[in-house]
Amino acid sequence: MHFNIIHASFLSEPARAMCLAFMHSLWQGLIAAVLAGGFLMLTRKSRPAFRYNVLAFLLGMLLITNVATCLLLLSPQNASEMTGTAFISRSEIWQTGMAATGGSGSYPELFLQHITRFCGEHAFTIVAVWLVVFLWKSMRAAAGLWHLSTIRSRGIQVPSADWLDVFADLTRKLGMHGRISLFESGQVHVPMVIGYMKPVVLVPLGMLAGMPAAQVEAILLHELAHIRRRDYLVNLVQVFCENIYFFNPAVLWLSALIRQEREHCCDEMAIEVSGNRGSFVHALVSFQEYKSTGLAAEVAFFKKKNHLLHRIKRIINHNNKSLDAMEKVFVSASLIAAVALSAAISPQPVKSTRSSAVSDHQRIYSLETVPVSSVSNVPADTLPKTKKDAAVTKIHSADVYTPSEGVATYNVHMDGKQYDIVRKNGKIISLDVDGREIPASEYEKYSDVLARIEKNVKEAHEQAEKERTEAEHRREEAGEQRREADNQRLEAAKSRAEADERKQEATIMRVQAEQVRLNAEQMRKQADVMREQAGQMRQEAEKMRVEAEKSREQAAEMRKEAEKTREEFEKKQAALIEDLLKNGIIKDTKQLSYLLSEEEFVVNGASQPEEIRKRFSSKYLSNPTGEMVYNYKGRTGYTSRGTVRTR
Repeated sequence: MHFNIIHASFLSEPARAMCLAFMHSLWQGLIAAVLAGGFLMLTRKSRPAFRYNVLAFLLGMLLITNVATCLLLLSPQNASEMTGTAFISRSEIWQTGMAATGGSGSYPELFLQHITRFCGEHAFTIVAVWLVVFLWKSMRAAAGLWHLSTIRSRGIQVPSADWLDVFADLTRKLGMHGRISLFESGQVHVPMVIGYMKPVVLVPLGMLAGMPAAQVEAILLHELAHIRRRDYLVNLVQVFCENIYFFNPAVLWLSALIRQEREHCCDEMAIEVSGNRGSFVHALVSFQEYKSTGLAAEVAFFKKKNHLLHRIKRIINHNNKSLDAMEKVFVSASLIAAVALSAAISPQPVKSTRSSAVSDHQRIYSLETVPVSSVSNVPADTLPKTKKDAAVTKIHSADVYTPSEGVATYNVHMDGKQYDIVRKNGKIISLDVDGREIPASEYEKYSDVLARIEKNVKEAHEQAEKERTEAEHRREEAGEQRREADNQRLEAAKSRAEADERKQEATIMRVQAEQVRLNAEQMRKQADVMREQAGQMRQEAEKMRVEAEKSREQAAEMRKEAEKTREEFEKKQAALIEDLLKNGIIKDTKQLSYLLSEEEFVVNGASQPEEIRKRFSSKYLSNPTGEMVYNYKGRTGYTSRGTVRTR
């Protein structure tokens, strides 16, 4: 028996569940995006921590809901629905009923029907493509983590002791404990935090010396706030979720909003600790100027273009940034799409369509099962007798069909009688007349009536197909008009965005100009102070020069005295050695050592008689407290009043 692994139940059912769960994540994300957009517009005056927590909650609920959806689709009670095109939403059942009666569903309903059927039929391929992209993005993330691990250990320098003390003091102010390291690195262009268990703060090489101390402290407080909030770990979780839902714009947008509010939370924490809001604003502007004059690379510290401006305006005005033009368009589109989808999946009553080929006393219903690719073992109950039951049978009471099989159900009132007919592959398998079941042996008696019914149904279907073709053409024309209107709206939104961008650029230029003016004023004041200090330093330097000149003169005299003393000592030493030879105390000067003082006279380790000691000490010791030594315990020289003099 040929076996295709793609259609194996242990692979196909999880693949289809994942595929539909991913599809459900799109409309679930639309709802989350609408809630997030409304929340941001209502909380312009709220604290960043509150906005951050709510946005994180929305993202977490979105992910939990989608995981629960996937688990629900994998549950045993839904196993029978996870096969072929039966693996679709309930809306397709209602839509099929409408199509069978000659009616035409709305555009969102048809679109949803085609999408769900496509996902059910190509689930394995879709999941395989998703897995390839997920693995590629995960490998990139892993490479980034490995690169960060190399940065924290290579090419780093320990700052000066003064900055380490300042860093330790800032850590204590934030109430943080544990080992947190600060290094300068030539491989980074912006301050960053690396690591969770043993975090490291890296700053660009030269930043500590190139910016005012107060502004550097503000930036370090911002980075320490990231460590205190455990943002490094949260960011890793965000990256993992973004890799899984890389196709979902709502997840990516919510994650970007969370990162933006995270920066605002750290700004507020740094301002609360430093107590100087203006200094932090100056730090942001000065850091931008410092980077623009140093390297041409983009400043990742500000995340994206105009992010610096938004942070400065929020800090100064105590007002959070609202949605920009593109974000408003995205939220509006999400709201419209969510409403359309909710209308598409809401149950609609099945209405009959009157055909011109059917008399006023005739009503024709038809419901055909869409061919299925594979069906699990579902109990084959007796086929239904009514149109409503037939719709349910399509999903829950299906027999084991091949891909070409289908069921057609007719409920017709003709000639004063009610006919309920069920066909399978064109063959009648059930016939009821006025509620009475007709045995198969009597089907031939009703052949004329059945032929008339078949003819009327065929004509009704042809008319319905014609009307659907015309409706499809009208929908295409309406779609073209909508696309033109969308293009115009996008162009208008783009123009508004460009105008907003120009206003923002003008604002940041004004902020930078004001900062330059303030810096120039501060530099002038500092220059005046430095000039005064320079005058005082010149006076002190002159005094020190005079004192140094006196010290040099005294040192010269001391050198002369020392030289004279040394010459006298050498003469005494030579005379003493000569007396030792003459008196026969030593025979030669090889390995000679002696110690001469008022207490003892030791020559080559042997103590000399008191008479000899007195004679030599009176002759060679001019100071009662002095002593002369030669190679005695590693010393050669003499002491006088506690001062040791050597050759």
